Amino acid sequence: MSKLKVAIGPVLFLWQKSVMDSFYEQVAHSSADIVYLGESVCGKRRLSRQEDYLRWASQLSEQGKQVVCSTLALLESPAQVSALKKVCRDTSLLFEANDLAAVQVLSELNQPFVIGPAINVYNGYTLMKLAKMGAKRWVMPVELSQTWLMALKAEYASLCDLPMEYEVFSYGYLPLAYSARCFTARHHDLAKDACDLICQSHPQGLKTQSQDGKALFVLNGIQTMSGQIYNLCEEAAQLADIADIARISAHQSEDMDWIESFSGHRNTPRPANHINGYWHDLAGMASDALKL
Repeated sequence: MSKLKVAIGPVLFLWQKSVMDSFYEQVAHSSADIVYLGESVCGKRRLSRQEDYLRWASQLSEQGKQVVCSTLALLESPAQVSALKKVCRDTSLLFEANDLAAVQVLSELNQPFVIGPAINVYNGYTLMKLAKMGAKRWVMPVELSQTWLMALKAEYASLCDLPMEYEVFSYGYLPLAYSARCFTARHHDLAKDACDLICQSHPQGLKTQSQDGKALFVLNGIQTMSGQIYNLCEEAAQLADIADIARISAHQSEDMDWIESFSGHRNTPRPANHINGYWHDLAGMASDALKL
């Protein structure tokens, strides 16, 4: 069994800069191996600026973490593409491409990159194409299963001998979909272009329930997330056999406690209200491998 590395994914919620300062101080002194920095949800979110992210990157690198810059999952304007090109040219860090426009930009700059979970890669042929464009790591889309991962790895190996790292979203609210509409602004009867960054009022998202009172979704600006926390802690040993990296997507500082469960392959018991259905080829809302 190889050592399973642990990555802290980009913060998906809009947190105040002081909260981000405290969070990355904690991450810097954790046993996480990889840290993703940057705004990947909404280009309007500017409570933290590029100089803040560069400062956190320096702080994390000094503690031995590999730092990766995450890009937006939904590029909506030429200005955002221009900003992406500038930051990719001016920054020497590894990038996570969450949109095919980012893949194109990084490929043209001959920069290696990580394929983020927002890019639809479902077979070895697509992964081979992206590897030839410079991809060095693939973060599996959150809705795929362990059997899909194993089949794709085998297909890729039969097609291509370029090295590839495999990362699995293993803890956190699942990012399920993106929209040009902002659901949080709509909830507050605000126009998207005049939202007043209302997301900061919901630092863990806006929870919604089904008509029978069950957790359904978490709304996070233009992003729709799962209503329950996805958690593969009971599959940590299995992950170490078929993947290289487990991703933790934090929604609070206490999530750092899960790092040791994955890096130590402990197969920690999963809380009853956490889900793991997709990993087992079940409905995403399933809470164990046996029941839908």
